[in-house]
Amino acid sequence: MRHTFRFALTWFLAFAGLSAAESWAATHMREEHNIENYDTAAFFALHDSDNSHYWTKQDILSLYGVLHTVDPTGHRKQPVTADEQDKVYNTVIGLMDTDTDGSVSLDEWLAFTQQGGDLPDFGLGPGHHGDVEYEYEIHHWLKYHSEDEHDEPLNHPEDIEHEKLFHHMEDQAIKDQHMNIPLKFRVQD
Repeated sequence: MRHTFRFALTWFLAFAGLSAAESWAATHMREEHNIENYDTAAFFALHDSDNSHYWTKQDILSLYGVLHTVDPTGHRKQPVTADEQDKVYNTVIGLMDTDTDGSVSLDEWLAFTQQGGDLPDFGLGPGHHGDVEYEYEIHHWLKYHSEDEHDEPLNHPEDIEHEKLFHHMEDQAIKDQHMNIPLKFRVQD
């Protein structure tokens, strides 16, 4: 019944010249992976980060991009609270985890999608789940810069902010390295 209604609604909207709202998963695949056409098994495999054939809590939170505190341009954003992370995880698990083991198997995912299930949109964006470099690359660099461009013309505010963040992270890594040097061998200021 649910499938029939969804098909009828989609057909009606298409006939009327309108389009049904894009699912969160389709938006995620388009904006985060530049993929327009995919099947549900490929979607699952792409987001099974440790190739365990299960979506763990880490995989689900990563899919929704709630583990990062830096957005694709390098700007700091408010961290997603533990309560909000629990809401994301518990909602997704509640929709699919039929054997109640705390993870989602490929079979559970396929059964969920074959019954017309969609991943919920929690209003947290398209799920930026790469590191800062990856997100900057796909959300800014590939859109605004050519492959043969050098650093000199990089004058967009996003480029400048990204460079500042990169240098800050680099400086922090150097400081962290020095923390492993015993005090008696450190250069004294």
